[in-house]
Amino acid sequence: MTIEKRKLELIKRVMKIKKSASLKKIEESIIEEEMKQRMEESMEDIKAGRVHTLEEFKKSNEEWLSSKFPGNSF
Repeated sequence: MTIEKRKLELIKRVMKIKKSASLKKIEESIIEEEMKQRMEESMEDIKAGRVHTLEEFKKSNEEWLSSKFPGNSF
């Protein structure tokens, strides 16, 4: 099964969920995976000698947080 097909199948399943608590758990799992991916990308950058200033890092994290939690100021 291709990744695109898997995404569509998951979306279909999520659309059938009726409990808010269940959706919250799914959202938390997605955020956890996104954070792991961001950490792995950071580790790859460090190993490759690509460094970012603290300000760039802060801005990147604020943008990511804002995209996940619109309306909140970080």
